[in-house]
Amino acid sequence: MRLFMIPFLILLTSCGFHLRGSVQLPPELDDMAVRDAGGTTDLLPELKSRLKNEGINLNATAELVLQLRAEQYGKRVLSVDSSGRAQEYGLSYSVRFSLKKRDVAGKESVVWLNEQTITLTRDLRFDSGAVLGTENEQSQLRKEMRRDAVLQILQRLQKAKPVVSESLPSKPVPFKPTPSKPMSPNVDKQ
Repeated sequence: MRLFMIPFLILLTSCGFHLRGSVQLPPELDDMAVRDAGGTTDLLPELKSRLKNEGINLNATAELVLQLRAEQYGKRVLSVDSSGRAQEYGLSYSVRFSLKKRDVAGKESVVWLNEQTITLTRDLRFDSGAVLGTENEQSQLRKEMRRDAVLQILQRLQKAKPVVSESLPSKPVPFKPTPSKPMSPNVDKQ
């Protein structure tokens, strides 16, 4: 059995396989600040905890700033029974965030990740006979969506690099037409 497992594990690691939820952040992100705009978000404690677990030093004066912009929950009716009572709800969760680097003056100047939105949805069956159980399930689904949002934020941070602004070239680039083959007539003669 061991002889089979060792080559299998080597094969898995060599192809880049990672367990779900495992993230390797680049060393440039080892020191960062995390802020939420204007208020507390439910996501912030979970995000900070996960960043610490990934070895990130959370420092309020760090050059890189991960800014949580907005967090929203939504709930809408997906289906109703014959008497018009809701049977199924759609729960949604979205969060906007960006990653910027501060300049010497302390202003966020270099964009590493433009503002992005993560939106997650889950379905919730409503049982009028077990309202308390349905509320517990709703709470659990919201917690699950926040956990998934944290994972998606980390996955996007993995690929974060300074955004290069597209500026116009200093000299105009001369137009050079490329030679093309003459078109052969494909006219159907009837």
